[in-house]
Amino acid sequence: MECIIRTPHYQAVRRPQTKTLFIVLPTDEAMSDADPDRAPARRVPVRDERGLVNYYEEVEQDIDRLWRERLGKYLYDFVVKNDMARQGIQLPCQPDKVFLANFPAHYTLWVHKKGDPHDPRKDHYLYGESSSRCIAAVRSPSKLLSRRQKTSLAPSPKAISAATDLLVKFARTNAPGSLARAIPSYPEDPNIPTEIGAEHADSHIAIEALRIGRARCCWEIIKEGFIRRDGGKTTSSPRKPRTRKSTRRMSDDDEDEGDEMPAPVSEHAWGVLGWLLTVFERDEAEVEQSGQIRYSPLLLSQLPPSRPASSPRWDVKLPVDVVFYALEQESESRRSLGVRLLNLLVNLGSTTLLDFSMFLNAVSSRLSGLSLDVLTYLLAALPVTRATAQFKLDLCRHALGGTAAPGRPKPQARARAQPRRRQQVADAPAAGDASSASQDVSTTTGQGSGANNAPSIARRFPSISALDVLALLERPKTSGSLPAAQAACLKGELVLGYGLLQRQLDEGDRDQKWAEMLRDGTLEQAVEEAFDLRAIREVATAETRDYVEKRKVALLAVLSLWRL
Repeated sequence: MECIIRTPHYQAVRRPQTKTLFIVLPTDEAMSDADPDRAPARRVPVRDERGLVNYYEEVEQDIDRLWRERLGKYLYDFVVKNDMARQGIQLPCQPDKVFLANFPAHYTLWVHKKGDPHDPRKDHYLYGESSSRCIAAVRSPSKLLSRRQKTSLAPSPKAISAATDLLVKFARTNAPGSLARAIPSYPEDPNIPTEIGAEHADSHIAIEALRIGRARCCWEIIKEGFIRRDGGKTTSSPRKPRTRKSTRRMSDDDEDEGDEMPAPVSEHAWGVLGWLLTVFERDEAEVEQSGQIRYSPLLLSQLPPSRPASSPRWDVKLPVDVVFYALEQESESRRSLGVRLLNLLVNLGSTTLLDFSMFLNAVSSRLSGLSLDVLTYLLAALPVTRATAQFKLDLCRHALGGTAAPGRPKPQARARAQPRRRQQVADAPAAGDASSASQDVSTTTGQGSGANNAPSIARRFPSISALDVLALLERPKTSGSLPAAQAACLKGELVLGYGLLQRQLDEGDRDQKWAEMLRDGTLEQAVEEAFDLRAIREVATAETRDYVEKRKVALLAVLSLWRL
């Protein structure tokens, strides 16, 4: 064999008088990144209870030759030829075939046989790679080469940090509207077709960049799988959402059943989410400075439009998914992002541009899945504003079963409400709440109406009376409702929220029944009974029992102060 080129990582040899080239890799284990434990364990064709098999065998010789030929051709084109040019080596003629003579140590090819033992499905895998960033098995040589190419283009953590810092500086020094041009969003009219860019580009980075323009909203670009750092390919299109991610992560337990729901926020997208929230917060601040109620039109554009377009938008699933996924994180900085996004949605819900009942449904349905620690954190972390106070009041009432959540109303054509300067909004009492008609706990403050006579976009919330609060406080736990500790948390928040809002009202606008129940001890007795550990049988752990007891003591102390 004639040696053409030798490097520390390989040598290329050729048979005399032939055009076939072989690339020989070192067999030393120290030169390989493979893990010997990566090899599959199931190597015996044992039938399960259904008579099916699921095992591995070493590949046939023709499959092994195919893999080594494709990998050898790639290495010659992108590695060997470049090294030969640097060393001034020229071949008299180009090789017609190039083979990888051997795999590195502990890299092995296997065929996975699954299903009918007489005619099983066959998939071929290369096992061995130990890098935590990549899957343990690759289905074909073309997929391995594609992944390797894309992995080499992944930005470093330092580059990601620098890019995120630059985005934040852009958000602080530029108008939100100008930055929003780079963020995908829904059109105001759902009937307008969206133009999609070119489907081809010269580089992997260009292709990935084009996907941002094809996304429908910003929630898609931060979702797990939108950009694959490990070089894998997610086949789902951003314009055709699926309930399951197409990318497979192989494990030895079950290589073909690895589908799972993608996380609402990718591990590397938290910085982008923080930047988006900064843009939305600056946007709503500018709207408030113009004399309107505080909300972000840019955030509104990230919700799918209704039909007809003049109806309030109602589909908040994607941003609410992001909120609760962030709240489940252990990092305080990530949790705070969830709180910031929820506060933005609450402010948007204070306008008639968002269907508040659907928003309340979306949030309330998630509360039962929160731990007591996360729920108390969420309620305490929301900023103290009139909008959040009203939201927490309605949320507690809805979650405790005080109102039947209406479905999405049938859209009806109406003129789009125009923004105007904020003004005091008259209360719109719910049916059955005539005794509390003067209790408008959701009015927005302002300096009078604007010059025009356009209708205000400030929402008129149904009022809640002191008797409603008392009824919810005395309501026993039913099957299928919130866990006892979470229900106690919401009951305490309901009492505190309603009491604080009452104290913010003028003397003549307050609910006199609330003051009466404070004076005669009705509220104290209701709190004593609602937080009685003997009645709450589900509170079994010492931690939750301690929380319920402390919550009761704190509420009784606050009620005694309000009675003075």
